[in-house]
Amino acid sequence: MTIPLVLHDAFASEQALRDMIMTRKVCFDHDPFYVKDGSNRIVKIGFQLNLYAAFQDPPHLPTSDDSELRELIRDLRRLCRVFFQSLDLLNPCQHPEPPMYGVVYSPERRYRAEVCLQVPIFDRGHYGARPDRSLEELLATAECLLRQLGARRGTWEDHKGGNARSEDRCEDHARAATGGH
Repeated sequence: MTIPLVLHDAFASEQALRDMIMTRKVCFDHDPFYVKDGSNRIVKIGFQLNLYAAFQDPPHLPTSDDSELRELIRDLRRLCRVFFQSLDLLNPCQHPEPPMYGVVYSPERRYRAEVCLQVPIFDRGHYGARPDRSLEELLATAECLLRQLGARRGTWEDHKGGNARSEDRCEDHARAATGGH
C-alpha cells in the first residue's frame, strides 16, 4: 500500500512538487501545540508542523510587497494543499484560515532568509483534549512523506535526514494514525 499524492490545483506532477522542494530548499520540524484550558492551565493538544522555504538570496530582507515572498508563501501553501488532499487523516486538523506564516532567520539554517508556514495538527473536534498516539502517528506520516519528497528535517545540508529511511514506511504511520483501519 502506498499513499497516493493528490496534486489537484497544486502541482502539475509529482516531479514539479519535488522540483519546488529542491529549488526552495524546503526543510521542516515540529513543535508542541499548547492552549489554555477552561481552568487556565496550559495543555498540549497536538503539534505544529513547521515548513521552511528559502529565498534565493540567503541574507535577503523581504518587504510585504516582495514578489519572491509571495511566491514562497504560495509554494508552501500548495504543498499544504497536497497534504490536506492526500491525507484524509488531516481532515480533523483543518484550520478555518490558511496556516500562519512568517519570515524567519534560523540559526539552525545559518540565518538564511526563509518563510515559515505553521500547520497545526490537532483534532478540532476534541479541542482541548490531550494528544493521543494517533496525532503522533499523523505527524510522523506527514514528516515521512516530506522526507520521501526530498524535504529535509532541520537543515537542508543534513543529508542523513533528507530521505525516508528504508524501514520508515509512511503507510505504517498512516495505518497507526487511524487505529489500524
